[in-house]
Amino acid sequence: MPVSKFGPWQRDLLEPKLSVPHSENTMQSSKFPRFRASGDTGLTVELGDRVDQETSARVLSLRQAIESRGLAGVVEVVPAYLSLLVHYTPLETSQSCLIEDIRALADSLKGGAAAIDARSWVLPVCFDDPEFAPDLEHVASWAGLKPSDVIADMISVEQTVYMLGFAPGQPYLGDLPDRLAIPRRMDPITGVPAGSVLIATGKTVIYPVQNPTGWYIVGKTPIPVFSPASATPVLLQPGDKVRLRSVGKAEYQDIADRLRNGETVPGLRAHA
Repeated sequence: MPVSKFGPWQRDLLEPKLSVPHSENTMQSSKFPRFRASGDTGLTVELGDRVDQETSARVLSLRQAIESRGLAGVVEVVPAYLSLLVHYTPLETSQSCLIEDIRALADSLKGGAAAIDARSWVLPVCFDDPEFAPDLEHVASWAGLKPSDVIADMISVEQTVYMLGFAPGQPYLGDLPDRLAIPRRMDPITGVPAGSVLIATGKTVIYPVQNPTGWYIVGKTPIPVFSPASATPVLLQPGDKVRLRSVGKAEYQDIADRLRNGETVPGLRAHA
């Protein structure tokens, strides 16, 4: 029977050489994009081997291009530090068709990453209370700094949301100054409360729910990054820009109380 008579997923079985091309993993003398099968309904598109803003821009630009093009069978496109995971329906498309289409989109972006529809945020964080920042002294000691220096460094930079993961709506942000690139802790702990702001390896995470961690807790925000009952449950999205604003415990409590009473808190969203 001619190959054309089969459905997309059947053609992948008949033409396995197209599923994960090896010789075509290069583009413009680069080894990226590189395609890897992720089960029978997923395709991972690798776009770099270094976690930095340049790679993130490529990841988010390609995600935007895929979603804008409306490729047949694509269900969801999930960005990570270095790659995209494309979920698809094999009854509507095939892995080989997706690879061809996505490579063409990546080629169209080779002149530079497209502008991303990102938002800017200013999030209040209380660093001053030992209950909220039990590891601040340790991080400062490791870096040879005073705790106030650590806080100053954290609020001095605009960080980018690289990805969401580990828990619903949990953002991974970067980059912090090099002198705050403390390695992950050797003694993971449990029971880290929602709202905790943690750092390790030059990155920042904000916990949406109580969870264990191997990172260092240096502050806490009253702003929930995940609100399952909300019409928009996830606050931050990949590509968003975030600045942290240091607040005392009294202001932290005031913001938390206002949110519990259903009031809005001005100044969180800087601009679109």
